[in-house]
Amino acid sequence: MAKTRSLLLEFETEEVGRLARESKAERAALIKAFSDPSDIVRERALIAAIDLADPTVVTDIVKSLSDDVQDVRIAAAQALAFYHQPRTIPVMIQGLKDSSPWVRSHCAAGLSKLLNGPIWARISDDEIEKLIDNFPDMIDEDINKFLTGIKMKPSAIDHYNNWRGKDFDIEIDTASLEEELEGTPILLSEGAAASVETSKAGGSSDEIDEILSELPDEILSTLPPEDLRRLTPSSARELVQKLKVAIPSEAPKKKKKVKVRKVKKVKRKKSLTAQEELIEKLPAEVRKEVGDETLATLSVEELEALLSSTSESEPEEVEPEPVEEEADTRMQTFIDKYGQEKAELLISIPEVMLEGIPEDQIQEMDLETLKGLTQALEPRD
Repeated sequence: MAKTRSLLLEFETEEVGRLARESKAERAALIKAFSDPSDIVRERALIAAIDLADPTVVTDIVKSLSDDVQDVRIAAAQALAFYHQPRTIPVMIQGLKDSSPWVRSHCAAGLSKLLNGPIWARISDDEIEKLIDNFPDMIDEDINKFLTGIKMKPSAIDHYNNWRGKDFDIEIDTASLEEELEGTPILLSEGAAASVETSKAGGSSDEIDEILSELPDEILSTLPPEDLRRLTPSSARELVQKLKVAIPSEAPKKKKKVKVRKVKKVKRKKSLTAQEELIEKLPAEVRKEVGDETLATLSVEELEALLSSTSESEPEEVEPEPVEEEADTRMQTFIDKYGQEKAELLISIPEVMLEGIPEDQIQEMDLETLKGLTQALEPRD
């Protein structure tokens, strides 16, 4: 059991099925795995039961159709649909009322193989209840009318009545075993059903993913993961081919050419060393006088000393006083007050000297007196 369980956890369902075919002990371990504490093991054991290729296993599978876990019930329904044995009809009819649409779909697919005619996924709840309850208070004629009413073919009605008369305790048929699953679930959409064919169950792989990638995303999103992981490369290819038929073909759109503007690469300025930074700070005449080769041989300390000495020798820049601007302002003031001629004489007199002379007195001075005043105020050697 430990080996079987380990293989199932690794999703080696085909290997488990092969071993179960070759060994009674392995077959018993596989059936025991149907009731394993792990729902993952239970689900994969039921998938491996298909690879077992032994229809007698259905008597053990039917118990799993009432499992609490949806994925386990889906696997059980798929296995029962694969083997399509008449003794499983009652449990598959019961499965038509399962809460999971995929359990219902697999059961519908299995019933369609056994009782061809009706699309079982479309049968109403009331009709399912009559089948489950074994037609209470109905005579044979009414039963036949009912089965005809759900579009079951005459040959299927005969088979059903015959199997029902034996309480479906029918000997399991191993002669007509099919090696591949003939149909996937009938996809349910608001009460309608659509069938999609695929083949024998198997695990997902890179090859399968590559095949499925040919389908548009909007189609892939509608396919249930519970069934996609059971695909083999051959069944995946068949599924893609069938779905592609329903996809409207479109002329390939020409890709719009997009002009890409070339961007010039900007060279980053190389980060300078401390020595190079000090050399750059030196005045141009100093660098020219000393020479680049000599400067390159100086240490950081020597360069700092050289920079310091050149800084000390440089005269400090003194911000010039706005003499001209002030003179222009004084000149305009003198012109406004005393006229052009007097203004030309007054402008030569320092402002501090004029502060003690009243304006009316300057107004009364003639030009000769004013010239004498300017001459008296001129500095002597």
